[in-house]
Amino acid sequence: MLTSLASHLLCSWFVFLLPCYSTFKALSRAPAPGELEVICMYWAVIGAFTAAENSLGPFVSWLPFYWELRTLFLLYLSLPQIQGSTYLYKSYLEPFCRTNEAELDAGIASAASNFFHFFQSRMSGITDIFFSALNKAPITKQPQANGDRVSTNAY
Repeated sequence: MLTSLASHLLCSWFVFLLPCYSTFKALSRAPAPGELEVICMYWAVIGAFTAAENSLGPFVSWLPFYWELRTLFLLYLSLPQIQGSTYLYKSYLEPFCRTNEAELDAGIASAASNFFHFFQSRMSGITDIFFSALNKAPITKQPQANGDRVSTNAY
């Protein structure tokens, strides 16, 4: 529990907050040549790691020393002295994406299309149910005559 808390604090600071501020600084002025490229490589590797961790996390987070190893790996990626994210991007992520670019593009387009059609069909079903319920519901409130009062006595 304590190592998980320490890991979250270290990662929040070194992996997200400081690189976020560095990105702000680079975008708010004319960046040095190659600075934006390094920042983009960092965020691409962090995005890939976050997606993998969110997918596999429930299966591996119970392993011994998971939080310690995760923290060390994220520090390896984020510390500018080591440039771990640049190495991983150029060695693994870029070649993988370049080799599988057509399949990745087709998969993303298919997933977006499937999601849109799924969402559209569900919304259509919900609106059909809603309007059919409106059309079949009896009107319970009827206009009252001037002197008539409705008794609300309940026994």
